[in-house]
Order: sequence, then structure tokens, then C-alpha cells
Amino acid sequence: MRKHLLIYLFAITATFILILSGCGNREIPVTKNEQYLSGITSENAAVINDAVVDVFTQNDILSTRLTQALFNQIVKVVSQEGSWTKIMMLDGTTGWVKSKYVSRDTSCVTDGRINNKIVVTAKTVYVYTGTGNDIKYKQVVLGTELYSVSKTKTGYDVLLPDNKKGWVEDGGVIAVPSTQNSIPKTSAEGFIQTVRKFEGTIYIIGGVSRWGIDSPGLCYVSSRINGVDIPRNVKEIAKTGTSITLDEIKPGDLLMFSTDNVKKDVSDVGVYTGNNEFIHSSPSRGVVTDSLEDSYYKNRIVGIRRIF
Repeated sequence: MRKHLLIYLFAITATFILILSGCGNREIPVTKNEQYLSGITSENAAVINDAVVDVFTQNDILSTRLTQALFNQIVKVVSQEGSWTKIMMLDGTTGWVKSKYVSRDTSCVTDGRINNKIVVTAKTVYVYTGTGNDIKYKQVVLGTELYSVSKTKTGYDVLLPDNKKGWVEDGGVIAVPSTQNSIPKTSAEGFIQTVRKFEGTIYIIGGVSRWGIDSPGLCYVSSRINGVDIPRNVKEIAKTGTSITLDEIKPGDLLMFSTDNVKKDVSDVGVYTGNNEFIHSSPSRGVVTDSLEDSYYKNRIVGIRRIF
């Protein structure tokens, strides 16, 4: 039964990833990883038990950070070596995390009493140790997904990793009923509003949180909580959605840039906000607004994708 619940959970999570159709360049549909889903069992499933956890290419903190995993995120354990665990994430990304951040107790995502997925939409929210009390257990970030077993007057009772229980206020979160297969799709305007919440955030390669983020991470997290899943990798983002021209651009479209003006390889992405402006995460300035009237950026546009 528990194995079936795990597979069901992954299937439900995977349905958040939409098949985005379009024209122009070859489109890559963003679909569930079938091999990943079929390989999940109660023996190799786990959840992340810290707010934001770095995922590295090797079992070495000096290796490249691939991405980050968020609190309560379910992952597949591939192997273990010393104090490190190799995991596979839903999008297929495989990397190494410190084992202390991986909990093999998955009851927080498989309990039969779960009736809502609670998605954090504020920059950060606190998880408390119990209903309505003021003892803080952990601060979690935008994009974190918790699972609730009951609604209180001002919040939700949630299940936590390591067989713990907690409570979150109903401000700064949305509740998605367990009977609903996906986070409701909003709009380009909602997407931009979420992106703006990251303004001023420092740049961290592979980052996906308010505590540090890169441009692909900014687009990935912001689109996800607005009901559209895109790849985490910038080169795959460049093949997602509908290809459009600069003359057709609208707020919410994704601008693909190349830092190499000769090779024209996709290396960065920004969110167009209107009035010739876009938001991205600059390695030197963090999440900022820049202008397409700046020839440096305008001359390096190599594609535009519409996902809303």
C-alpha cells in the first residue's frame, strides 16, 4: 500500500508539469520522467529535511552546485557513500547531498489523511511546532510544498519529515486540494508578480530560493507556483513553450540570451515585464531589472519563449 501511495504521489506531482505546445523551433514537451516514477519504492524514496539544500555534481562541497532541493521535497535515493547521498529529483536531475539532509521517513507525503498540498507563495514563512503556538520550527521559502491533514481557523496542520508535525498560518500560502491534480495556472501577470518577489536577491549559481538564486532558478520556481512547470536547465528552457519574435513579445515571455556574441549559445534567461524591461539574476548584481534598450542585451537575444 505504501509503495502505491508513493507512486501515486509522484504521478500527481508530475502532472504539475505541463506539455507546452508551440511552433517555430523544435519543442520539448515537459513531461514526467517515466523511468523515475516507475523506479520509486518505499525503499528508495526520501524527503529533504532542511529549508534549502545544495545538490552537487560530486560528493564534495567544492564541486559544482547543480541546483537546490527544498524542504519536504520528495526525492529518489540512488546510492550512499560516506556522509553523502546521491539523489534523483523529479525533473531527472541527479546529484549529491549531505546525508543529514535526507530523511527516509516519507509519511509526511504519503499519509492517508492528507487532504491539501500547501504551497508557499510568500518569500518565506515559518513552520511552527504546533497549532497556533509561537514556537518556530523552521523557516521555509517560496516554492516549498507541505502536506496538510486538517484546517484550523487561521492555518493548516501539516506533516513534516522525521515523523514530526507542524502548523503554518494561512497567509503566504495556497492550498491545493488532494483531489486536484495540479497547482492552478494563473497568468503572465501573476508570474511577473512572483518574479518581482525575488528582486534584490543575491546571485547563487544553481540557487532556487530567496536566499540566493540564478536566472533559470528564478523562472523555474516562479512559473511552478503559478501552475506552469518548466525545466531547470537554461538550454532546455530555450526549447519550452512557444517560440515568438521580438515584435510579438508580451509581459511574462522569457528572453533567452547568449553571453557569447559569436557562438550564440543560450546561457541566460530573463522575464520580460513590459516597456522594454526584463528581470534576471545577474552574477554581479543579483536579481535586477535591466533594459532591452541596452545594446549589450538586445544584441544577445537568441530566442523568446511564451509559457503563459
